[in-house]
Amino acid sequence: MKEVKQNRKPDIVFTASSDSGLLECVQKQLEGVPKGKIKSYLEHRQISVDGFVTSRFDYPVKNGQIVRIRRSDTPASELDIIYEDDYLLAVNKPAGLLSVASDTEKERTAYRILKDSGKSPIFVVHRLDKDTSGVLLFAKSAEIREELQNNWEQTPRREYTAVCEGIFKEKHGRCDTILKETSTHYLYSVPYGEGKRAVTNYEVIGEKGDYSLLKIWIETGRKNQIRVHMSELSHPVAGDKKYGAKTNPLGRLGLHANLLEIIHPVTKKPLVIKAKADKKFRLPKTVKKG
Repeated sequence: MKEVKQNRKPDIVFTASSDSGLLECVQKQLEGVPKGKIKSYLEHRQISVDGFVTSRFDYPVKNGQIVRIRRSDTPASELDIIYEDDYLLAVNKPAGLLSVASDTEKERTAYRILKDSGKSPIFVVHRLDKDTSGVLLFAKSAEIREELQNNWEQTPRREYTAVCEGIFKEKHGRCDTILKETSTHYLYSVPYGEGKRAVTNYEVIGEKGDYSLLKIWIETGRKNQIRVHMSELSHPVAGDKKYGAKTNPLGRLGLHANLLEIIHPVTKKPLVIKAKADKKFRLPKTVKKG
């Protein structure tokens, strides 16, 4: 067993020496530590197995897995907090991380990571697709969240950067359609009828080879709307196999939420929150099939 120093209280990290339930595994390693203390670690979600945080006493641990116990003063969040005040908190969510729990993933989400790090109470204001990175906003009270959500369609600016396949003939444009969703959660545009209106504006700001770099700002916040609109323009977002992309040059979805402007719910003044994209998020030099 070894200790990894972080802040005042170090994490306790060890390798499981046999297959067992998590409580039994930790008890075996922490001889002399009261069982109640170990249960408290579990209840407060301070124990992870190979990076997976769980509160289950009987969570199965395999021989060779890494168990980490986070002490109370050690921050668990590896999220980049880009804005925080007494009412709001925003992070730069990485690609591949859910905003909130889904049917298949309950624990490894931006919301859960923040709660595990002591940022509580906290409430999700909006969502980003799992594979989209960038500004993700949370409120510190249900009342603030409700006020923001009630006025979300009047949000002054929601800006994205996208890497799309192909070279656009029209270097700027506006997509205004009705989106419908199938039973398999695939969205598509229809000219009229039932559905939700989605409005996406775009401007080409760079080109290289077979790819275009776009600045995108949306007037509505519909699920997958940018991905759908770019696909229907015959220029799907790079890496977006679901909506027709044939390449994956960035090793991820080529979509980043780089700017969110809101009217602060308390000060009533404009608040602009920006998130830098990963250094690898740029026009690719070569084409990688994927």
